Amino acid sequence: MKTVRYFAATLLLYTALAAVLTYPQFLHLSDTVHDDGDPLLNTWALAWVAHQLPFAPGHIFDGNIFYPERYTLAFSETLIVPAVIVAPLHWLGVGPLLVHNIVFLSGFIVSGAGVAVLVRSLLRDRVAESNRAASEDSEDLRSADWAGAIAGIVFAFLPYRIDHYPHVQLQQTQFLPFAFWAFHRLLRTGRPRDGVLFGLLTAGQVLSCMYYGLFLVPYMGAVCGTMMIIGRRWSRDRLVGLAIAAAIAIVLAVPVGRAHAEARKIVGERSTEEVVRGSARILNYLGPPRENLLYGTTLKPFADGERRLFPGFLAMALAAVALWPRRKAQPRNLAVLAYAIGLLLAVDLSLGFNGISYRVLYDYVLPFRGLRIPARMGIIAGFSLAVLAGFGAQRLVRGRPFVAVVIGAVMVLEYASWPLRLRQLPTQPPESYVDLLKDIGDGPAATIFEFPPSPIDNPTYMYFSTFHWQRLINGYSGFFPQSYARIEKIMWTFPDQRSIDSLKSRGARYLLVHGERMIGGRYGRAVGLLAQRPDLTLISRRPAVGPDGHKEISLYRISYDEIDGR
Repeated sequence: MKTVRYFAATLLLYTALAAVLTYPQFLHLSDTVHDDGDPLLNTWALAWVAHQLPFAPGHIFDGNIFYPERYTLAFSETLIVPAVIVAPLHWLGVGPLLVHNIVFLSGFIVSGAGVAVLVRSLLRDRVAESNRAASEDSEDLRSADWAGAIAGIVFAFLPYRIDHYPHVQLQQTQFLPFAFWAFHRLLRTGRPRDGVLFGLLTAGQVLSCMYYGLFLVPYMGAVCGTMMIIGRRWSRDRLVGLAIAAAIAIVLAVPVGRAHAEARKIVGERSTEEVVRGSARILNYLGPPRENLLYGTTLKPFADGERRLFPGFLAMALAAVALWPRRKAQPRNLAVLAYAIGLLLAVDLSLGFNGISYRVLYDYVLPFRGLRIPARMGIIAGFSLAVLAGFGAQRLVRGRPFVAVVIGAVMVLEYASWPLRLRQLPTQPPESYVDLLKDIGDGPAATIFEFPPSPIDNPTYMYFSTFHWQRLINGYSGFFPQSYARIEKIMWTFPDQRSIDSLKSRGARYLLVHGERMIGGRYGRAVGLLAQRPDLTLISRRPAVGPDGHKEISLYRISYDEIDGR
């Protein structure tokens, strides 16, 4: 089977498995996400890139949140590459929630297919080295196809992915296996074009998730360094290809790196206390997400916050089979050694300050000070484990396809996590935003503030901003600038004079007061006091959307004497 056909077949396989293992997500792609927090932040980020790209690509990192701060897209993951890939869907009018879910599920499907292609290629190269007369239908080559598919299941459906269901950025590993596939091609051929491919795919991973991009640097050094040094594959052609790859990856990553560096000046870096809380312990590799069907309850003592790193017992057993010593007559498998070393490094890095290597990176490599949760390196450990599991599966499957089917079925059962919690959201904004746009008319973009402001409410305001793209004083992200923290604190006494003056100091032109997001009689009291202010003009009162449609949203225009001639 040709590689392209094999890739297509595994895409279909993992799409079907994703439909089952993320049920009922596939039935509600256009209007559901896990919750109304981080998924809406990422929905906004994907839509913002598509909005800016055709008109102001030079300001793509200046998101419309936390106004007037700059580089606000870089306060969290920028999702640049996936956002650019799906931008045409936004331009064609596809709903932002549907676009988010397409990107989200592609992390499962394409990542798995990429690992299947990588492992199949490594195993077939191994067969070619030991038996150059092997035909396309030989037993060893067919077992490589099955083993690749099993390895893909490991990486596509690691319990880690379910544990991070709200985080589309942490599913973005599509480029990771293909980057290593290109590296192994470069080792075989030494061709500059394979170096170009390696660089482009590595940059694609870095620009899809900066967390994983930073983790990739030491991990790639361990795996690729082992392959080149121990395998003695440092010929001039290969070194030139690596230099080309490094140059391409660095050049393409510079704009995003610069944006994050500028953002760091505004929001600072992670404290050692935060990193300690985000550091895993080795027993966390026995901790599954609570939704896991088989182990969610029995292994709960090992599960701890964002440090649930359980990769599955079957995957660990297959990796052990791969590492089991072979007969003396058989040559050493360098790829198994390289990915085993990579696995050890990845596990140690995921331990953060509980391990050895992460402390060095935090102290001496500045970008690592922006990372809060070293335990997220667990996905890279899962990648190494998936590759090793593929090698182990190939040793068991030889000439027995039914063994591969049984292994795959047991693995799917081990990874099953039901029921998954989903939240339905409106696919259209409240009418208040239509009134806002009508009042702005042909004027320039306006600055708006939405009350109440909180980490619970702001992601929804950001989602609704994808329908109007005005400047928001509100915001939600991985980092919060001090300037916004101050104004949020001032809003505790809203709508007193100090709070209104604070909004004016930021150039706010419109104020939306969300009755559906306020409890008790606070909304009635607030609009009563706002009605007494001569500098506020009521534009409209409209119903909210969704289950809160019986409550209302009030839209006000803020007047300035020096602007409005009063």
